[in-house]
Amino acid sequence: MDDLERFVAANQRPLFAFLYRMCGDPDLAEELMQETFVRAIQAAKRYRPAASVTTWLFSIAANLVRDRWRRQARRGDPVPIDGLALASEESPEAEVLKQASHEALRSALLHLPLEQRSALILRYYHDLSYEEIAQTLACPVGTVRSRIHNGLARLRSALNQEVTSP
Repeated sequence: MDDLERFVAANQRPLFAFLYRMCGDPDLAEELMQETFVRAIQAAKRYRPAASVTTWLFSIAANLVRDRWRRQARRGDPVPIDGLALASEESPEAEVLKQASHEALRSALLHLPLEQRSALILRYYHDLSYEEIAQTLACPVGTVRSRIHNGLARLRSALNQEVTSP
């Protein structure tokens, strides 16, 4: 296995997970992941290890998602939101409740503004520090804190609204 194969193998899963959570469409996540790797390879000589490689890849991926959403918004295209199938060996009743809860969270997350969604996904799904998120999203740490705080408040509100609606 050469260095490029090791690089892709080491980063493929977290990068796909990030992109899937950002866009909600596995085919689009796959496409954006491939484009992220292509751009990373093209820019490899310019990479300066001020941030981790994962942070750098997430930054490229976040920019690709942002660019994609901007193009879609200009054309008036909707943002895709597909269903998420979860495999489990739990009872059917528990699985239905778990699925409904995952779907509610995923749907609420996908409806957040892109900046808040990015910060929350990087923090809670990829366990990045506020400083790493700031590097990834090219913004100050205070902005990251604000995006996470406001994003959590919106998520809480959306999920409470879903629970209380008939």
